[in-house]
Amino acid sequence: MSTRSILADQITIPPRQRLQKPPAHIKDLKSSILSKGLMHAPVLGTSPEGDLFLVAGECRLTAMKELHIDGHPFKHDGATYADGLIPYSLVSDLTPADLAEAELEENLLRANLSWQEENQARVLIYQLRQTQTPDISVKAVATEISEKSGKTSDAERVLLRKALIIEQNKDLPIVKAAKTQNEAFTKIMDLQAARFKAQLIERGVVKVDHTIHLGDCLEILPTIAPGSVDIILTDPPYGIGADKMKRTEEHFYDDSPGSSLEVCKAIIREGFRILKPRGIIFLFCDIDHFLELRTYAAQQAFTPWRTPVIWKKGEEGFAPWGQLGFSRTYEMLAFLSKGQRGLKGGGPDVKEFKRTGRSERAHAAEKPVTLLSYLLGIAGDPGDVVLDPCCGSGAIFDAATENRMKAIGIEKDPNYHTLAQARLVKEEPIHATASAANGLDD
Repeated sequence: MSTRSILADQITIPPRQRLQKPPAHIKDLKSSILSKGLMHAPVLGTSPEGDLFLVAGECRLTAMKELHIDGHPFKHDGATYADGLIPYSLVSDLTPADLAEAELEENLLRANLSWQEENQARVLIYQLRQTQTPDISVKAVATEISEKSGKTSDAERVLLRKALIIEQNKDLPIVKAAKTQNEAFTKIMDLQAARFKAQLIERGVVKVDHTIHLGDCLEILPTIAPGSVDIILTDPPYGIGADKMKRTEEHFYDDSPGSSLEVCKAIIREGFRILKPRGIIFLFCDIDHFLELRTYAAQQAFTPWRTPVIWKKGEEGFAPWGQLGFSRTYEMLAFLSKGQRGLKGGGPDVKEFKRTGRSERAHAAEKPVTLLSYLLGIAGDPGDVVLDPCCGSGAIFDAATENRMKAIGIEKDPNYHTLAQARLVKEEPIHATASAANGLDD
């Protein structure tokens, strides 16, 4: 790696460079450069006109400028720099590995780094070190990182282990949707525990009261025997483009209006055949589809409740217009009756149940068990059979158990199917905790 020098004021900083350089961060860099020397010089590129512009290392450049203003020379690669001179490397001189290495120190101390970026920085460092020394240990890399991050070696070892496990599972929707590294890691551990439980069921080691099918409900619903179900309670895709929203990657399924209506109408159409003579459907849906689904249900010989049933989730919700609009704090259900069976004291059509906590949700659209249990309780009796054609992570099974009912679930995504299957196991066979990160070799 070739190092050159230039006066600081001759370096152009493009607009794309970081806008925030917190004083505390720069202060830490200055102390590090003074005590240890500059480890990696900023990387510059050359414009067609021959001007040098910054590619990587803006915080380091700022720290060196301030050291010059303060009258403090510093060292880099055995040489001393003063009088406004800044060491640099040209991007054309660096291999991809060298360029990544040049960002190592700043990335670990960088302000406003997302947890995903921090995760990737640690993984990159580990991969670079493995390229250089194939048998290097996690502990050795963590110790090196700790010298730059300011964390203890043990703390960095845990962070690095988690980062490597998350990297192996980064494409999972539950990982993409996580807000923190700990949340992502916990979701992965939950999935691993669920896979173990699923194996217990498949091998007949444990017996379960409920049934879950892996596959598309459009294909599985026609195979269910006529007159075999008492209640259908389900939360299909709403058809509001949730899978395209930039604010989240939680909704990975097809949430187009056409696909949603196809699923909902299949549930209603096949539901009339599947339900017993006095069966009931509770169908979560969006306001744009409610009237069409109500009309379709009447055409299939259901007696639909004229207005939606409202689930109030609390006082806080998603505000698509920010302060210029309202917060969405409710969702709605269509209530359909086959033969006007009626409910056992349904009461007001607006019901308030606290939503499932974000950290407790395995599925982005997971409904609280308390709500599902209430609906089953007013619609049926112990011993009834309930069907959820879009069961997600399987909250319906907990609700059915509370009401002493038998539940049948259908889920097309293999990972959510596994999580739902795990809920069928009443006793916890294993406890997956953060200590699982210790499974990586030191």
